[in-house]
Amino acid sequence: MRNEQLFVDTIVTSPPYNINKEYGVYRDNKERNDYLSWLGLVAQASTSILKEDGSFFLNIAGRPIDPTLPFHVANRFLDFGYTLQNTIHWIKSISFDRDDIGKNNELYENETTSIGHFKPIISDRYLSDLQEYIFHFSKTGNVKLDKLSVGVKYQDKSNIGRWKSATQDKRDRGNVWFIPYPTIQKERPHPAVFPIKLPERCIKLHGIKRNMLVYDPFMGIGSTALACLRLGIDYIGTEIDPQYIKVAEDQISGKMQTYLTRNDIEY
Repeated sequence: MRNEQLFVDTIVTSPPYNINKEYGVYRDNKERNDYLSWLGLVAQASTSILKEDGSFFLNIAGRPIDPTLPFHVANRFLDFGYTLQNTIHWIKSISFDRDDIGKNNELYENETTSIGHFKPIISDRYLSDLQEYIFHFSKTGNVKLDKLSVGVKYQDKSNIGRWKSATQDKRDRGNVWFIPYPTIQKERPHPAVFPIKLPERCIKLHGIKRNMLVYDPFMGIGSTALACLRLGIDYIGTEIDPQYIKVAEDQISGKMQTYLTRNDIEY
C-alpha cells in the first residue's frame, strides 16, 4: 500500500499559554525554555504538512508579568522557516467614550460604554489584559487572502467609488478583531476555550476553497471543528485529553445536522 503525504490548507490553533491553567491531563507549567522548545517542535512538524500557499493562525497570549512571551513564541516559528505575514489583535473587551465614537454613530447614549468579556487583574501595577494575539504565519509571506470575506461596511459612504479599491460597500476589516466570548452561566468544560467565531474568521480570511482541509493540533473541545462544520469544510484535529475529546465528539455530533442543513447562519 502506498503512503500518501497529507497536506492541509490552514492550521488554526491555540496552544496552552504556560500560565498554570488547570487542564485535565496537560500540566501548564513548563520551564520557559522547555515551553518555547516544545512549540518550536510544533512549528517544525507543521511545515511538513502545510501547503506552500497555506496559512497558520496561532492564537497566543502572555501575562502582564511576562508580556514578551508571545513574541518569543513567534520567533520560534520564524526559526523554522515561517514568515509572519500578519499580526491580528483579538480584542475581548473594549470601552468607548461617547465623544470618540464619531458623528455617524449614534448607538451609544452613555458617557462610556463597555462591551465584551472583562476579566479584571487584581494589581496596582498592571492594567487588565483585554487582548490576545493571532499570528498569521505563511511559508512565503505572499499568501493572497480573501479580505472582504470578513470585511465591514464603510462608515463614510463617500469612500465608495472615491477610492479605486472601493467598488462596493465593504472594506478590509483590518488587524483588530473584536470577538467577545458568548455568555455562559454554567461551568466551562475546558479552561481556555476560544469563541467559534475566531477560527471561523481565520479560515474565511485565508479563503475557502474546494476540498479545503483545516487542522487544529490542540483541538480541545472542538471549537475549530465546529467552525469548519459551519463553513462546510473538512477538518482534522488532535488532542491528548480523553475528556476533552469526548466533549468535542458530543458537540460535533450534536451540531453536525444543524450546521449541515441551516442556510441562515450569521457571521
